[in-house]
Amino acid sequence: MCAEKYLQMIQQDIHSVVFAATDKKHFPVTCVIDIMLSDKDGFYFLTAKGKAFYERIKNQPIISFTGIKGSDTLSSKSVTLH
Repeated sequence: MCAEKYLQMIQQDIHSVVFAATDKKHFPVTCVIDIMLSDKDGFYFLTAKGKAFYERIKNQPIISFTGIKGSDTLSSKSVTLH
C-alpha cells in the first residue's frame, strides 16, 4: 500500500488519533486530534493558536501518533507514525 492510501485510511477509517508531543520540560503529553483531510502531501488537522497543543507542536515539532479502529483485537486497524 502506498503512503497516500495509508493517509487516506487514517483520515477516513480511523479519524481520531492520539498525538504525543513534549512540553517545554520535555515531558510527553498526549491528546486526541481528529484528522480532517488527507492528500498526496500529508494529512491535516485543526487546532487553535491559543491551545497548549498548538504551542507544543510549534516548539517541539517532532511528534508521534497512534490511531486504532475496530471492535476487537482481530478486526482492528491501527497505525503509528513518528
